[in-house]
Amino acid sequence: MKFQKQPGNLLRHIAEASIKANSERPVNQDLQNCWSGIGFSLCGQKMVAPMGQVIEILNVPNYTFVPGVQDWMLGLANVRGRLLPLIDLERYFGSRLAGNKSRHRVLIIDVNNHYAGLVVSNVFGLKHFQLDAFEKSYDGAGELFASCIEAKGSDGDSEWLKFQPDRLAQDSRFMDSSISASDDLNKIAVA
Repeated sequence: MKFQKQPGNLLRHIAEASIKANSERPVNQDLQNCWSGIGFSLCGQKMVAPMGQVIEILNVPNYTFVPGVQDWMLGLANVRGRLLPLIDLERYFGSRLAGNKSRHRVLIIDVNNHYAGLVVSNVFGLKHFQLDAFEKSYDGAGELFASCIEAKGSDGDSEWLKFQPDRLAQDSRFMDSSISASDDLNKIAVA
């Protein structure tokens, strides 16, 4: 209402606010001494994965269930003509996807010739950390993910674990999503 009689002042105010916001953007700050990654939530823990190991982020696409695989293997999706195995990463680590399904995202990794979609509860987007923000010892934080965690760090507000998808891709359990015949029989017997 205060700009209603003088629209020129409103335009001046918008221009000044835009200039201020532009100068505060991370792109304009010194990012040469920063490490950047993709932030996401995994079993309630804030994680960040290296930019070079996450090649794309997308909404969970339609997929086809594949019989005879672990319960954390959701199925296969066709993404631009390429078959993408979808893995419920939360279930892989013994938890469940949290929150509204519309917030679930797929982190597509392509490391060491392993192409897969990791379904997570939430993606926070690009995160920047000072190089000295991470320490190699993480005092048991994220013990559940120990085989995939490189370090623990802070952005000043929250604690983040540096998740390494290439370590996940090297895990023999991750690479073998099939269920043995005896596992199938045990599941049938229990049902």
